[in-house]
Amino acid sequence: MFIFNICGGEFDCEKVFYLHKTDNELFEKIKRRTIMTAIVGKVLESGILIMADKRVTYRGINKFTDDEKKIIMLNKNLLFAYAGVKNIMDKCIVDLKKLASTEKSVEEIIEKARNLFSIALDEIKREHVGQSFDTIFLFGGFKNKYDPFACYFSSNDHFQKSHSLSFFYKTFPHKEMPQLRNFLIREIDYSVQDVNYFIPKFFSAITSINDDKVGSTAYAVFLSRKGAFEVDIDIKGEYKVQHIRDF
Repeated sequence: MFIFNICGGEFDCEKVFYLHKTDNELFEKIKRRTIMTAIVGKVLESGILIMADKRVTYRGINKFTDDEKKIIMLNKNLLFAYAGVKNIMDKCIVDLKKLASTEKSVEEIIEKARNLFSIALDEIKREHVGQSFDTIFLFGGFKNKYDPFACYFSSNDHFQKSHSLSFFYKTFPHKEMPQLRNFLIREIDYSVQDVNYFIPKFFSAITSINDDKVGSTAYAVFLSRKGAFEVDIDIKGEYKVQHIRDF
């Protein structure tokens, strides 16, 4: 068993956790699945946690899947997440990974990524005229190897402006935002600094959305000064924590 002491608590990488949701409720969501995406995260004193459902949408072919990990470790100091149109991400992700493997600073990587995604958005709009392209991408990690941060860019302004964050959430379609916001305000104590507290809370927030389009599984990454950890949550609300050892 591997136990990592982070955020003032123990992060058990072998233990299976059970969330307070009945199997019937979860499987009813499975039956009603169509298209939806949601992402939630928080900057803690010791790092950054980001969680997203695993549903992705492809423009032009009316296709969706429920097995996508929307949060990617780029290097030991930087992670990347997105919500929205997968086609845009597919055009950029290879170049983004190559860029992150260089000796460039976090700030340089983010600026070049912004340009990549702006170009990709133009291409997708030309290929699929008249469709919705609402997308955000988010970076989180450590500047100067010590200072945790998060920022996001939106297709609303063509990925031009960086928005700094300490806590964040987003849904597509936008009409689900009030429900997610209300749950997060009502159920979460943001003064807590233990990542173990936020994992089940964020998953409950995502699956609490009263919409037949919401995905039923989720994936999270916690990037801390002691390393990166991934959390894969299944349709029954069970999850395991694993240390990401590639960096």
